Amino acid sequence: MPQALILIADGTEETEFVATYDVLVRAGFKVKSVGVNLKNDFATCSRNIRIIPDEHDIESFKYDTYNPEYDVLILPGGGPGAATFCASEVVLMTIANFRARDKWVAAICAGTTAIVVDTSSSYGAPAGVGTVTSHPSVEAEIKAKGWHYSQDRCVVDKDYKLITSRGPGTALLFALSIVEELCGKEKRKEVEGPMLMPASDSMKETPDSDG
Repeated sequence: MPQALILIADGTEETEFVATYDVLVRAGFKVKSVGVNLKNDFATCSRNIRIIPDEHDIESFKYDTYNPEYDVLILPGGGPGAATFCASEVVLMTIANFRARDKWVAAICAGTTAIVVDTSSSYGAPAGVGTVTSHPSVEAEIKAKGWHYSQDRCVVDKDYKLITSRGPGTALLFALSIVEELCGKEKRKEVEGPMLMPASDSMKETPDSDG
């Protein structure tokens, strides 16, 4: 059974969080959500929907993030939530740890900004940049850090074990891409069939960069 760790903060985009969590559970993943610097026992998301994470505080949970049983780390978007991720040493350390152990890291919307923070010297993340996508509002920020950028709705970079996507409207595609990479195409088809998804979108596994 694959295991996923998904982060949530005040200001996280709730569609991206819930859609991803839901699809992974449908696919048989064991999913654990962890709060980052929450003001309350729940996360107040970008549209004021309240979500209670499985673990309230990543500070007290941080040593468990090294658990080798986790297969993928997921960072949903939402501007304020993504900013919290970028400002959290524990989150940056966790991203670096997953990447250093050749585990998958997946981010959607503004969540991608946490991936592109340079942690190679601080936390031992692998050097080099992969190809990602994000919400258009943070495209310039990501390009400014030297990362290759794609306009595709979902980008899978197998070399760097990164899965990224654009926003709430691509959240199901994002989640299904995680399922496909960790469980295979047949599992993806099995999950998306009862969801009445349209024909699967094609994905570039080694997408071209536009700069």
